Order: sequence, then structure tokens, then C-alpha cells
Amino acid sequence: MRNIRLVIEYDGTNFFGWQYQPHKRTVQGEIEEALKKITAEDVKIIGAGRTDQGVHALGQVANFHTNSFLKAQHIKRGVNSLTGGEIYVREVDEVDGAFNSRYSTKSKLYRYHITRKPSPFKVRYHWYVKYRLDVSAMEKVIPHIVGERDFKNFAVSDGESNTVCTISNVNLTQNGSEIILNIEGNRFLRKMVRGIVGFMIDVGRGRFSYQATEGVLVGKIKNVFFAPPQGLFLVEIKY
Repeated sequence: MRNIRLVIEYDGTNFFGWQYQPHKRTVQGEIEEALKKITAEDVKIIGAGRTDQGVHALGQVANFHTNSFLKAQHIKRGVNSLTGGEIYVREVDEVDGAFNSRYSTKSKLYRYHITRKPSPFKVRYHWYVKYRLDVSAMEKVIPHIVGERDFKNFAVSDGESNTVCTISNVNLTQNGSEIILNIEGNRFLRKMVRGIVGFMIDVGRGRFSYQATEGVLVGKIKNVFFAPPQGLFLVEIKY
């Protein structure tokens, strides 16, 4: 049986997230339906990460096993012809049978886009923040979240018993009215990136000081605001 790897881009605006849900439109469901049509098999794909409703991807990775002899380029062409413009399979190749897009992952890179300038052309892919922000104060949060930490209080409980994650790099850049946050780590809990971004915005607007980061981590501060989904992109999966 062959093991096929896909690298996928998608606009998550009109999907109920990545993971298959009966009677709801999801990215996984759309791709599996397309693969069923071109391989004549009931295909189950494994995604590297389960993005939530409204979250986008530039480099989601998935794999599936098949008995089909279709060439990689034919699979790519077939899926892209059936999924429409909101999903695009960028790469298809055959990989070692032991490869698992989820469990073989070494790190994931997420990017969050913020704008302080309202625009109808940015509303799908940015969080419009109307507050005046102290970006230097936001940057002071970074040393407190880089490293191995228990991030359960920056996330939403998903029944995960292990809530310790290692953030290897956080980078904040500002260009005019736009702020971009890149966050890379070995694993992420549900809504964890959005929790970190929401907290950093609260620091930037003066609701919290950057020293409050430790208070969130240990559970003394519980009212963390989660950034909305549309500004979040899964950029790259590293193996």
C-alpha cells in the first residue's frame, strides 16, 4: 500500500475547521470526498494539525494510504479540479510507509496578522484592532513564553492530558498599520496561538502588564481573551 503526502493551502473562512464533521463543510471532508472519486476508495487522510473554523493554512500537511496506482501529478490535478478555489493542493508525493503527518512532526509555524487600519479587503485575513498599541510592551511578553511551559491557561481544554509545549521562537514585526506575529513550537493546544496573541494585544493596550504573563501560566489570571480566527495561518510543518 502506498503512502501519499499532500501539502495544502486553504482559505478557512467558509469551513467548519479542518477536521471531518458529519453534515458540515470541512477541509478534510472536501479532500477525502475528492480522493474517493479519483481513487474509488474510502480514503482517510491524516492532517498535521486541526485548524479551527475560520483559520487558514499556507502549508498544511496530510497523508493517506491507498492501493491506487495513480501518479502523484494525477492525484494533485484530480483533487484540485474537484475541491474548488478555497482549497489548493500544492504538492503531492509518495513517502515512506512509516511517515505520519501528525506524529512525525518536529515543529509547526503559525503566523497571525493584525491591522490597525480598517479595510473591507483585509477583514477575512486580519484582526482589526482599534486600540492604540504599545508594541514595545508586547515584545516584552516574548521571553516569558519562549521555552518549555505549561500553556493550558492560554488554551481551551480539549481533553488533552499533556499541556506542556515548547515554543522555540516568537517574532513580532510592525510595518505601518500592520503587525505580524510568528510563533513556532513543537506542538500547540487548541486555540493556544490565539490565546497568546489575545494576551499580547491586551498587554499592548494596557489591560495587563507583560509581567502578568507568569500569572496566566500559573493560573492566577484566568480571563485571557482569544484573538479571532481569521488572522491566523498555519504556515509550515517541519519534519
